[in-house]
Amino acid sequence: MKLFIFDFDGTLVDSKPVIEAGMVHTLERLGLPLALREEWLKYVGLPVEEGIRRTFPLDATLTYEIVLAAYRTFDHQGHEPLIRAFDGIPELISELHDQGRPMAIATSKRNHGLKPTMARLGWWDWFDPIVTPDEVENTKPHPESLHQILERTCRKADDCVMIGDTPFDMDMATAAGVPGLAVGYGMYSGEALAPHQPRYYASDVPALRDILLSL
Repeated sequence: MKLFIFDFDGTLVDSKPVIEAGMVHTLERLGLPLALREEWLKYVGLPVEEGIRRTFPLDATLTYEIVLAAYRTFDHQGHEPLIRAFDGIPELISELHDQGRPMAIATSKRNHGLKPTMARLGWWDWFDPIVTPDEVENTKPHPESLHQILERTCRKADDCVMIGDTPFDMDMATAAGVPGLAVGYGMYSGEALAPHQPRYYASDVPALRDILLSL
């Protein structure tokens, strides 16, 4: 059986309301135009630290440390209940689990943000391994997360599938030689994902189920 490696935000759960709320909070706290949110959204799928570096016009007065400190004042824990599994995802991963299909996670979400949602959804024991930025030196789109999963599971790249909703997921998969399965119901459209040459594409969760059960 192939190992299904899932991204988390935008693939298994819809966290966009919390992501956008955190961005608005940061911009308002810094007195910056809210229009900057649209640029920031282009980097969802990377660790937030990298998104900040790519988004903000950092200089001596607006440093990376200032922006990150403002972002960290957002009440992530209080907003965590807004994160919801996409319709059909709980049933799909339960079906895969019941069939004995191995599943893993490669995410840009750090453990302190991931664990509460995974625990609330009852998924923590269903994925092994779970690789976050806390376990690697190089984050997406670098292939280190996938290399670590391959090593820990003693699998070859073509014996796995990387499932994600961002160009960074697909670029990581390509760099690791792992077939990519792009989903179009998350943060990025099918048109935005196509140039990153996923081997498979699912426009919605039923299409994702059909593909995974055929592999």
